[in-house]
Amino acid sequence: MNSWIQQHAMKIRRGHIIASFLSFTGRLPLTLCRGLGRIIGFFLWVSPNRSRSTTKTNIAICFPELSASQQRKLVFNSLQHTGMLVFEMPVIWHQPYSWLEKKIVSIENVELFEQAQKQEKGVIVLSPHAGNWEVFSRYIPTKSDAIALYEPPQHYELESLIKRGREKTGLKLAPTNARGIASLLKHLKQGGTTCILPDQVPNLKDRGGIFAPFFSKPTYTMTLVHQLHKRTESVILGTVAKRVKGGFRIIFYLPDRAIYSEDSLTSVTAMNDLVETCVRAMPEQYQWEYKRFRRVPKGEDKAY
Repeated sequence: MNSWIQQHAMKIRRGHIIASFLSFTGRLPLTLCRGLGRIIGFFLWVSPNRSRSTTKTNIAICFPELSASQQRKLVFNSLQHTGMLVFEMPVIWHQPYSWLEKKIVSIENVELFEQAQKQEKGVIVLSPHAGNWEVFSRYIPTKSDAIALYEPPQHYELESLIKRGREKTGLKLAPTNARGIASLLKHLKQGGTTCILPDQVPNLKDRGGIFAPFFSKPTYTMTLVHQLHKRTESVILGTVAKRVKGGFRIIFYLPDRAIYSEDSLTSVTAMNDLVETCVRAMPEQYQWEYKRFRRVPKGEDKAY
């Protein structure tokens, strides 16, 4: 019992420290945050750590055509952007939308989103772990009634900080369970918008995924988007908030029509192709330290 109390107390203290750090960071200028992030990225590069190891493995899997020196350069640049992301997120949560609006330096292909909304069938916005996806928790609700799935962080002290930041412009948050999925379905049927991270690895126990090609490798991928479209006929778009000088460039992508296929494998493969297109446009800004290939088909060697 004493051991459990000590561990719980340590977790609470850790949570308070992280929350205090994020609260302080959220008040810093964006340029300073990016500079500090580059320093963190440099230390991730020079010291042995899981982020560097996983990034190196993922880049080797996805870009075998690159030379060893090119892969090392991409790993270094990726860790730099990982560091910047850590410092950017609390700023986006903390600052008013008027601040973020000034940091959105351009929006490409926004007509795709506007046309999708006019169809009044609901819009599924797919935002991979590239650039800074937190931008969309603030931007999309200013253009459409929006909802997104939300899983509370491990440290409950961070929950109010994250939820408050994401809900500032009207984003509704739904739990990552059957009740939350039902909320998404209802919302889409009413013509609303939902934001989904399509490259999150689903839980095996939920049976919410299948193996589909991603960078030519069989990758366990969510079927949620396919199921939502089957039930609602919603329009599907891809988007990223690319990190650029002075802020972010939002880019909308139109997926291949195969994403609307009745066949789940065909649809999910098209979704992975869309994610891959986004990644190849800005490979250094993808979250390569995420273990995207941690589930493998039976009989295959584990990637990590």
